[in-house]
Amino acid sequence: MHSKYSLFSGFFVFLACGIIYTQVTARLPALKAQTGITDSDVGMALMLLGIGSLTGFLTISKILKKFQVKTVLTASLCSFIFICILLSFVHSRSFLFALFALWGYSVSYLDVTMNTHAIFLEQQRQKPCLSSMHACYSAGCLLGSGLGAVFAFANLSLFINFSCVCLILFAAFLYLHRFLLSDPKKDSVEEIKIKEKPSKGYSKLPIFIIFCGLMGMFSYCAEGSVAEWGSIVLHQAKGAEEGVAALAYGTFALFMAISRFAGDHLRARFGDAKMIFCGGTLALAGISVVIISPSPYLCLLGYVLMGIGLSPVFPIAISNAGRSKEVSPKTASAIVSFVGYSGLLVIPPLLGFLAEHFGLEKALFLPFGAIILVICGGFAFKKRRAKKFS
Repeated sequence: MHSKYSLFSGFFVFLACGIIYTQVTARLPALKAQTGITDSDVGMALMLLGIGSLTGFLTISKILKKFQVKTVLTASLCSFIFICILLSFVHSRSFLFALFALWGYSVSYLDVTMNTHAIFLEQQRQKPCLSSMHACYSAGCLLGSGLGAVFAFANLSLFINFSCVCLILFAAFLYLHRFLLSDPKKDSVEEIKIKEKPSKGYSKLPIFIIFCGLMGMFSYCAEGSVAEWGSIVLHQAKGAEEGVAALAYGTFALFMAISRFAGDHLRARFGDAKMIFCGGTLALAGISVVIISPSPYLCLLGYVLMGIGLSPVFPIAISNAGRSKEVSPKTASAIVSFVGYSGLLVIPPLLGFLAEHFGLEKALFLPFGAIILVICGGFAFKKRRAKKFS
């Protein structure tokens, strides 16, 4: 029974993270009006969020050597919730920038620890569950966006919005956090063995772990092309009305969430390499439709195919990294997250540069190429199908 509660607590953390994050993104217009900031200030705040996240990814390995994953996970989720509530009191630009940087820092800790905890669950249960965990995050994003819209339509203040949602989630977590798994004893033994291995001059870089991070980066490149540019592509390049264009990322995220709930079962049946090959091929077909078709409705279908096709990539990458013998699951999760998310600071601006100089549709050949790299990289997981989650 305790194992089931541990699984449920893991699902809840991913769900809560998605809900809280999209509460803020959904209410950015209200936050902008409350603080009186400009569009460039919003861009600066989001950049500081990314810088805070990368800083956190660089420091979390040292923290996890001293504290258990469940301890850091509990602290990071509580700080994530607390900072969200503090954002409702912001009235100055400098305070907003500081909170976004701190929020990004807590996001990185939360991301690494909840993925590491999911790896521990896979090891304990001998079954994949990371895809379903990430499906809960996607579902949380959809739910959070919807809740934000409800509070916005009701013309309720940011304080009422953020405090109501966050306090309910905090109360639920107060009960569920006791079921989070402790660090496996085997993990600490493996870390000692890794440290005791003789090295000539310097230790080797964990190439496979970095490769898994690159797979995550390529996947995020394609996903970012929908999240950041999907509505602009439909409205500006395909002539869609703003209401139709606004459906771009929501459609993508919805089908990604649905697919991820089935992902663990399909992984166990068909293996990781086939999942990435078939999913990547589907995503490649989807982005081809977006590039070629003049119809915004066909492009929405293309985003559906992309959501389904890209859904297994990051869960498979981080799951395989967590089972590597080169480093502990804690370190593997931190490296994959750092490499994967670092692309988010470079790829969206690069896509904007290409769109400005070559056109939106031609700029989409960047994520098109990233999906091809995902398909090719998937073959590296072919021999890993038979490995158990232990």
